[in-house]
Amino acid sequence: MVMKAYEYEIPCIYLYHSSALEDTSRFDEILWGIEEEGIPYDVKSLECNNSEELSHLGAVKSKLAVGIGVDSEGKVTLAFNKLSKDQPLFTAHLDNDPNILRDLGANAGRLVKGIAFK
Repeated sequence: MVMKAYEYEIPCIYLYHSSALEDTSRFDEILWGIEEEGIPYDVKSLECNNSEELSHLGAVKSKLAVGIGVDSEGKVTLAFNKLSKDQPLFTAHLDNDPNILRDLGANAGRLVKGIAFK
């Protein structure tokens, strides 16, 4: 079962990506990692092209306090709303090994659950 927030204001992890990112399927592994942990997510495109800014915005908006940002160059940032914008928890790149991207998504879910990271 795919858990997506879409139109509902349910607690979820927000993944914000730059509107300049052409191939959004490149971050599917991240979403699958979040799904593995059973946490809902919502994906939105924004005009911003800074992964730290995007992830921080997502973390601040999320009732779960976790956000992921992806810029047009493929930089991925995982943020927690208790940390400053310039101190993300994890960073990766869309060109990394798919397992790294999946682990980043799973770690976003694990942060919500309060369990150890992969």
